[in-house]
Amino acid sequence: MKIQDRIKTKGNKGITLIALVITIIVLLILAGVTIAALSGDNGILKRATEAKEQTNQKNDEETEKIGGYESTIDQYVDGNGGGSGGGGTGTNFTNVNTADSNPAGAVPANSTVVEADASKGIVIKDKNNNEWVWIEVPKTTVFSGLTIDTTNTLTDQNYADIKNKLIEYATTYREGKLGQGCNWTDEWYAKDGSTLVTASTQNLTEEQKALKNGCGLTYDEYKTAYQKMLKSIYTYGGFWIGRYEAGIEGTTTETTNARTDSSARISIETSPKAISQKDAIPYNYVYCSEAQALAKEMTPNSNYTSSLMFGIQWDLVCKYLEVKGKLAIADINSNSTSWGNYSNVGRTISSDKAKQSTDYGNTWTAITGTKPASSVLLTTGASDETNKMNIYDFAGNEWEWTLEKTSNVDNPCAYRGGNYNNSSTNLPVSGRGGNNTTYGYSSFIGFRPTFYVK
Repeated sequence: MKIQDRIKTKGNKGITLIALVITIIVLLILAGVTIAALSGDNGILKRATEAKEQTNQKNDEETEKIGGYESTIDQYVDGNGGGSGGGGTGTNFTNVNTADSNPAGAVPANSTVVEADASKGIVIKDKNNNEWVWIEVPKTTVFSGLTIDTTNTLTDQNYADIKNKLIEYATTYREGKLGQGCNWTDEWYAKDGSTLVTASTQNLTEEQKALKNGCGLTYDEYKTAYQKMLKSIYTYGGFWIGRYEAGIEGTTTETTNARTDSSARISIETSPKAISQKDAIPYNYVYCSEAQALAKEMTPNSNYTSSLMFGIQWDLVCKYLEVKGKLAIADINSNSTSWGNYSNVGRTISSDKAKQSTDYGNTWTAITGTKPASSVLLTTGASDETNKMNIYDFAGNEWEWTLEKTSNVDNPCAYRGGNYNNSSTNLPVSGRGGNNTTYGYSSFIGFRPTFYVK
């Protein structure tokens, strides 16, 4: 072979290797660009996942709206007249004076009716299997002489007028226990370090208004929720409350999730959800702010607000039980022996899945027959003797946090009613008590949720 041919061959081999190296480099660059495009905070895969989630959410919302439209049509066909806030069930509630109350208009979509007769206490079950009772607030009685156009934005005076009418209607129970003299208010509060700040505190800063370590709501959230509650009651003539004390998810069948005196603090991301279902272990060892966070998560859907009950709502439930439940006033504000789980009364156990704790919620065992006249904490709905107008355990078993503020600066968090460790005359149903913002190391205290149309 000639020298020139050898040089040409070697040259051809060299060019081929360089091209291969360049090709590999280009492929690596393209691979890197592709991986970067697929992954990362703004990558195709993440954006595709987000798009899928958004699509699913929109589909759920659309399904809910369609269900609401269908139910509203059904209500009008049935002559029940559904309202703008509710999805309804298409069921014609009985013994309802629609001039006074419109529960059908405030029923969430995809709910089922457990009890349709208002004379017994209307009960619905939402899509999460939580059960709720309608508390009627008769409009023709309560709001006589008051006319407000709710299609317009309500003024502060409108809200004040509604509030004052409700307070006047439920005035019998406004002081708590008869003679207790606790005319407390529904008012926002929080702790700024060791200082209690309230809605009436002068020169509140934006940082203080954002605090949620008191009642569990910011200043603005509290005001908004209170106004929504007032408007909803005025519009529909009532509101929903949990049929049962708030229970702990998973405890209707076993006790693993039960809270004890050594339980960790509550986190919405990791703690069991709160439920309103029979045979659950009550949610206790809970701060007021934690109870509010749990109650907020119990909303049936985005058209409603759920929360702890405001103080005026508790008083309205007392009035409802007096008027519709035919309870004597003394059974509510003096001595609730006849229908509560207290330490000085026995109770007949009616649920075959009932459980009891005699050691402050640390252990739970089955119970049948009769609960003795001693300190025994029961699961929700354990005894039909505690059932009034389809509301269980409103008297006794556990104190229940509300969104009231007490008159005590050191103990601003308000609770209502009595508990299983009290006597029935010490704190009857209307009774008031209070403790500090970190009072949650007790099996005596739980909560009951409410919800109303936004």
